[in-house]
Amino acid sequence: MKFFVTTTCMAAILFLFGAATVQAQFEQPAPPQDVPEVTDEELKTFVDASMKAQQIQSEAQMEMISIVEDEGLDVDTYNKILQGTQMGQSADEMEVSATDVEKFETASAQIGEIEQQMEDQLIAAIEDEGLELQRFQEIFMAVQSDAGLQQKVQQFIQEAQMQ
Repeated sequence: MKFFVTTTCMAAILFLFGAATVQAQFEQPAPPQDVPEVTDEELKTFVDASMKAQQIQSEAQMEMISIVEDEGLDVDTYNKILQGTQMGQSADEMEVSATDVEKFETASAQIGEIEQQMEDQLIAAIEDEGLELQRFQEIFMAVQSDAGLQQKVQQFIQEAQMQ
């Protein structure tokens, strides 16, 4: 559940503030029939919740970077070790020192706590806007598959940024 919540929120934010700013140049296929109806009010709420989630994730990311640097690692080395450990590589295979691996482990434990706090804050931000987490995820999926909703989201983002 934790991974899905964080991934969905991050994907929604990337979609809303990255890909959604690029206008579609080709006709999008009609959304699948099982995509739920999304009202303009829900879409506005979704945008507001996503913007709050973006702020929470930005703050958490800064805190995580600080933790890594406070342990004496640079972010690239941390990510290299993270990727290597996920692939089952040894320190020698990753070409990092045992000391760096120890620093990585210490930082990772602290980052795990930050990630848990971030997830709790993300869920609270979504729910504080009046959306259940499941509905937020449904709206995200609908927006991904419907060019008309994507355009409305872009409009609502622009309106929110102007305020």
